[in-house]
Amino acid sequence: MRRCVLWFLLLPSLFLGLAACGGSRPAVAVNVTETSTTVPVNGTDFFSASVINSSNQTVTWAVMGGAANGTIDSTGTFHAPASVPANPQVTITATPAAAPAIMGQASVTITISLSVSPQAAFVQTLATKPFSASVQGSSNQVVTWQVNGVTGGNIAVGTISSSGLFQAPESVPSNTSGQTVTVTVSAISQANMSVSGSAIVTVTSPNQLKENTPVKLGSSGGNVDDETSTECAGGTLGSLVVRAGTQFILSNNHVLARSDAGTVGEGIIQPGLIDLTNGTMPTPCDTASGIFTTVGHLSQFTNLELQPNPLADAAIAQLVSGTVDSSGNIIELGAGSTNGVPDDGPPASTTLPVASLVPNATAVAKSGRSTGLSCSTVESVNGSFRVQYQKGLGGPNFTATYNNQVAVNGGTFSAAGDSGSLIVSQAGGQPVALLFAGSDTNTIGNPVATVLSSLADSSNNMPTFVGPASRGAVAGCTSAGADAFGATASQTAAAKPSAAEISRADAAKNQSAPQLMSDPSVLAVGVDGSLDRPEHAAIVVFVQQGQPLSHAIPHNISGILTRIVSAPAQTKTGILSRASTAELLKNSRAMLAHPTAQDLAAATSVKEKYSPSLMQQHGIVGVAVTSSLDNPSEAAIIVYVEEGKPQPSIPLEFDGVRVRIKLTSPIRAYGWGHPRSRM
Repeated sequence: MRRCVLWFLLLPSLFLGLAACGGSRPAVAVNVTETSTTVPVNGTDFFSASVINSSNQTVTWAVMGGAANGTIDSTGTFHAPASVPANPQVTITATPAAAPAIMGQASVTITISLSVSPQAAFVQTLATKPFSASVQGSSNQVVTWQVNGVTGGNIAVGTISSSGLFQAPESVPSNTSGQTVTVTVSAISQANMSVSGSAIVTVTSPNQLKENTPVKLGSSGGNVDDETSTECAGGTLGSLVVRAGTQFILSNNHVLARSDAGTVGEGIIQPGLIDLTNGTMPTPCDTASGIFTTVGHLSQFTNLELQPNPLADAAIAQLVSGTVDSSGNIIELGAGSTNGVPDDGPPASTTLPVASLVPNATAVAKSGRSTGLSCSTVESVNGSFRVQYQKGLGGPNFTATYNNQVAVNGGTFSAAGDSGSLIVSQAGGQPVALLFAGSDTNTIGNPVATVLSSLADSSNNMPTFVGPASRGAVAGCTSAGADAFGATASQTAAAKPSAAEISRADAAKNQSAPQLMSDPSVLAVGVDGSLDRPEHAAIVVFVQQGQPLSHAIPHNISGILTRIVSAPAQTKTGILSRASTAELLKNSRAMLAHPTAQDLAAATSVKEKYSPSLMQQHGIVGVAVTSSLDNPSEAAIIVYVEEGKPQPSIPLEFDGVRVRIKLTSPIRAYGWGHPRSRM
């Protein structure tokens, strides 16, 4: 009995002993984390520590190697040294107060840093701006300058010298949505190519500024009432015309007459409401500032909404005496230049008829509010286009369909706010069309002959352009801007032929090659994509440069399109593989010939026959006459299809005329890509 009691007395002590030997507390530990793995010299980084298995979270921070590697304060804020240490990888430690014998640590790499000055700048087209770069933490101050990631830049976004002198491009850069955009100037350290600094540059055009009176044309302007409580509009005061001895400003209805919402007599101002400021940039609709000039009063405009097929989007405003340059000068549209900047100049008074325009060959220019001077080529003529409108700013939307229009290559030829600009020939400044709409791939203009006839007075007097009968070429387009947006560059090629389509083309090529190569001028035959129909394959026929074909090559062979390419005489001959075809295309070029006036006229007749039914199909926004990209010597019908919509089934030919497809965004006559300004 006594032995049992003894055991019970000993058990509690035994349990206490076991607990003391095998159940010790978990060890204290510390985790250290950093905000960034690299820190520039003189920069800061932030560290945090978490003490595990202790309620005491206090730690002591230290930098291994001492102050030469930087310092860290009690909050964990690390201050990098002024120069890169011999070992750029620096270790930071945290010692917990709860367990001073242990520590946690993390590493950061000290790098040089680079800053660009100024960090932001406004630079007018063709003007220069010096930038400087400072490399901290290195004796090597040499940098490589880039614009939008391109060393030295280019003519589209601006160029920059090895010393950092930026020269703005000839036109304000814009994206494919027709919205003007900034560019980025960067400096990359040659001491460490992973280190760079940058600045944002906003390129502006002189056309956006308030002009001293008498104001020049091509400048910002619009209707003084074209505003709502939250938005305001603006466009371009395009050119000067005279009718029965009285001078008028010519622009669009939707710029001067608010898309049919205007009333004769309303004030026309320069600059437009969108460009008014009170010292900040920008302040819309700041009419209280009084920094605009009333340059005219709305006199006449074509009707847009009530006519199913308006002739033109046009309006004129009678001048307020002394406020507008009576010689008709348009900003930077002159035939000369001064210190590299194009002179202002009037257009020729004689117009260039649509019948004389050669698609993808006739070079044109314009000077407008948003992009300034820009240059390109006519893409198509005699076009039917469905154009979206907004009646007044913030009003209901409506659509107008135009016929016999001119389209210009490239979504960057114009941007929102360029509406009303006069499109002229580069060769002689002859008026071609009045810019009124666009998309991400094109600009659309009313032929000037139609514009002038639609603005005749009650006595049938038509306006004429103020300017000399003839003049020289547009100087600003002779280099940087000349044909900057060619036909092939603007061709949407997102679609690619399927593998099955390529296989069909290869079979057709192999079958037809002997007959094709029986022509002495044919050097080789291969397969690649069609340029007219990017989703289709094409049999590529390489023709010797300067040698005429003895017989015509069909537009398609067994349902596969043909593509004609000019190649040098020493070209590899025979039936080519796809790889050989692609290689040969790099050293070849499209045929240099263009369609004749007779070919274009014949294609226009075919287009008129089929365009009414085509325009009724969902997704088709335009049908026009152009040259084929698969054979530039031939005329073609071009069908503009809204991107993202189901593509309708369209034949490869209409009555023997090639059919080209181009994807585009909706065509608008107001502010595409820019919600606060009219196009």
